[in-house]
Amino acid sequence: MRAARGAASRAGVGLLVCLALALAAAPGPPAEPTLHLTVLATTDVHGHVRPYDYLLGREADRGLAKVASYVKQVRARQPYTLVLDCGDTFQGTPLAYLYAEKYTTEANPVVAAMNSIGYDAMAVGNHEFNFGLEAVWGLKDQARFPILAANVASTYHDPKRDFEPYLIRSVGGVRVAILGMVTPSVPRWEPPEHRTGYHFRDLVETAKRYVPELRRKADLVILIVHSGLGRNPETGEREEELYPEEDRVWDIAEAAPGLDAIIFGHTHQELPGKLVNGVLLVQPRNWAQSVAEVEFELARAGDRWTLVEKRSRLVAMDATVPADPDVLELTHTAHQRTEKYLNTVVAELDRDLNARTGRVEDTPLVELIQRAQLRYGQAEVSLASLFSSGTRWRAGPLTIRDVYRLYFYENKLFTVEVTGAQLKEALEYSARSFNTYPWPEGGSPFADVPGYNYDMADGVSYQIDLSRPPGERIRNLQFQGAPLAPERRLRLALNSYRWSGGGRYDMLRHARIVHRADAEVRELIIDYLLENKKVETAADNNWEIVPAAARQALLDWMNTPPPARLPATAATVPN
Repeated sequence: MRAARGAASRAGVGLLVCLALALAAAPGPPAEPTLHLTVLATTDVHGHVRPYDYLLGREADRGLAKVASYVKQVRARQPYTLVLDCGDTFQGTPLAYLYAEKYTTEANPVVAAMNSIGYDAMAVGNHEFNFGLEAVWGLKDQARFPILAANVASTYHDPKRDFEPYLIRSVGGVRVAILGMVTPSVPRWEPPEHRTGYHFRDLVETAKRYVPELRRKADLVILIVHSGLGRNPETGEREEELYPEEDRVWDIAEAAPGLDAIIFGHTHQELPGKLVNGVLLVQPRNWAQSVAEVEFELARAGDRWTLVEKRSRLVAMDATVPADPDVLELTHTAHQRTEKYLNTVVAELDRDLNARTGRVEDTPLVELIQRAQLRYGQAEVSLASLFSSGTRWRAGPLTIRDVYRLYFYENKLFTVEVTGAQLKEALEYSARSFNTYPWPEGGSPFADVPGYNYDMADGVSYQIDLSRPPGERIRNLQFQGAPLAPERRLRLALNSYRWSGGGRYDMLRHARIVHRADAEVRELIIDYLLENKKVETAADNNWEIVPAAARQALLDWMNTPPPARLPATAATVPN
C-alpha cells in the first residue's frame, strides 16, 4: 500500500524524441517502406470498469468502459495498435472484491471487460496477489491475453501457474517484444500462502538478463512493469523510499539501454514522457483515468526494422470520452449486484461522524475498527490505521458503502503474540508521523509519512509527547490500569499488511500468529455492526497528544480552512 504522491507533470503534454537515424545506402529499392505503430496502455485500474465511484455512489470520469471507446477510436484510424496494462488491475473496487471473494465461480467482470477491449498483454501487479493464489490462477485462466512477470520465478513448472516472461508479436511485419515485470516487494506485503511457489527477483538484474535477448529477436522492445520511477522526474535525484528495491524504472532505463520504451505504474503518478538514457518512460494515471499513447515510427532496412521516431502523451478519460455500450452491457449485472450489496443497511447512527481529526485525537470511527478487531481477533490490544481522514458518516441508516469509505483495503485480521517492548516500539515508530513541537512559523506539524502508516492502539492507554524527539515520545503506556512491563506478553490484533512488516513495522513482521479471522477486516466491521445494530458515538480517549498546547495547535491547524492545508497524507487512496 502506498499513498498517491501527486502528478509528475500535467496530462496531455507530449514528448517527441527524434532519433534522426540516417539509413545507410544499400542495394535495393530507392525508398524503404515505413510503419506507424501505436501502443495504448493503462495501469493501476484497481477494478474500475465502469465510469462510476462506488464509494460516493455517483458517475466519475474513469474506468475501462471509457478506455474501450478510446481504443476503438484509435484502432479505427490506426490498424497497427497494441493495448497493454501494467498491473494492479483486479483489486480495488467493491465490484472487484465481490467477484474475487464471493462470486468466484462466475466470470470476473474486470477480465471480461479487458477481453472485450482486446488487451494484448499485461504485467502482474502486487495487488493481484491480495486474494490468494487460486484467485490469481483463475484470472490467468479467464484472460485471453498473457499476464507477464519475467522476474517471478515459479517452482510449479505448470503453464496455469507460471508467468510468461515476455511476448513477441508481429505487427505489420514489425516484431514487437513486450517484457513484463512486477515490483519484488510483494513478499513484504503478502502472507506466505499468497505467494507460495514464487520467488521475486531484482528488477534491474532481470531486465539486464532479458533485454539483450529480446533485442536480438525483435525490432522493438517495450517493458511494461509494475514499479515506480524511483527518482524525481525533473532532477533525477533518487527518492527516499521505505523499500529500495520497490521502484526501479529509472534504474532499469540506465542499466538496460536496449529498451525502446518503459510503460509503468504502481505509484499512482502521471508521466507523459521522459527520455532517460535513450529509453522513453511513460506512466498513465491510475483507475483508468488516463491512457498512455505511445507512437513509434519505423523504417524497414532489409529484413529488419529501424526505429526512426518515438513520442508519447497521456489522454484523459474525461467527459469527452463516452463509455463503451458493449462494456456497460457486459458488466451490467455485476454493477447492479454490487450496488445492491453496498446499499445494504447494517446499523443505525444517531449523529453525524467524521474522521477529520482522527489522527490527532481518539475518534469513534477509529474505535469502531479497534472494537471489531478486538472482538473477532480474540485479542487484548489492537492496532489500526485511519486510511482517509475525509471519511464522513451521516446520521441515520448506515450501509456497507459507508463501511467501505472507512476501510477500503482488503486486509485480513491476524492476532499475534508480542511483548510490551514490541508494542511500545511500534507506537514510537508510529509517532514519528508528527514533527517535533513547537513547529516553525508556517511549518507543517506532520512529517512526510503516509497516513495509513500511522497506527493507533486500543486496549492500552498512552500519551504521545510531541515535545520529545522521535523514538522518545510514548509516555505512560498502561495495560489494565498498570504500567505495561516490557516483558509482558500480549495478544495483539493487527491487519495482514502490518503483520507482513508493511510500512517498515519490522518489530511486528512475522510475529507468532495465535489466531486468524476468516474474513477481511472490513467484513468483520460489517459483522460487528450487524451484531450490535448501532455505532458507539463516544470515544474512550485512551490515548492523547501532549503537551496540551501541541494538541490544541494540531486541532487548530486541522480545522483551519482552506482544505489545501491538510497534509498530503490526509486522504489516501488504495494502490
